Amino acid sequence: MKNDQQKFDKGVELLRAGSFDKSLSIFNELVKANPTNGDFWSERGVVYFHLKKKKQSLADMDEAVRLQPQKPYRYSSRAYIRGHFKLTQEAIADYEKAIELDPEDAVAQNNLGMLQEQQGYKKEAKKRFDIADDLVEKPKGSKDLGVQGEPLEARNIQQEINDAKKTQSLWSELKSLTSKEGRESFEKFVKSGFKSS
Repeated sequence: MKNDQQKFDKGVELLRAGSFDKSLSIFNELVKANPTNGDFWSERGVVYFHLKKKKQSLADMDEAVRLQPQKPYRYSSRAYIRGHFKLTQEAIADYEKAIELDPEDAVAQNNLGMLQEQQGYKKEAKKRFDIADDLVEKPKGSKDLGVQGEPLEARNIQQEINDAKKTQSLWSELKSLTSKEGRESFEKFVKSGFKSS
């Protein structure tokens, strides 16, 4: 099992670094070897999401929810992906279930409010935003009911997506410095006293 945890950690690390194909390979192995582990299905679903594979992403999220129906994070993760793919009513239902299981999940409260606002439900959205604001001021933790094993740290998929984009952008910039044109441009910039042309 320790080896599985190391693979899982490596898969998440590659996912966060934007190495989606390598991450997918690891999660494919983990899912095949451990088909009842909801964490493996969920993370592979996130990888598929980044690869813009809607059907596979949603199928893996469905399986993670089926395996761990009392874990609020399963519903909020699937809700985020459903929302991205314009499955708004399904996303709202998932956020509502996540909040039913864990009313103190500020991210789910906020994201539900955003979807409600998009649908024109201003009063309901404001209520969710107010609850989320109150929870952020007084964080209380997550309730993953009926889940075996150690509690997992709550994750914010949107933040991870933003971080991955920043990492990829920084990597592109660094790679450009290794090209001849990039080095020449950088040298000109340094010689000109850090003034952009």
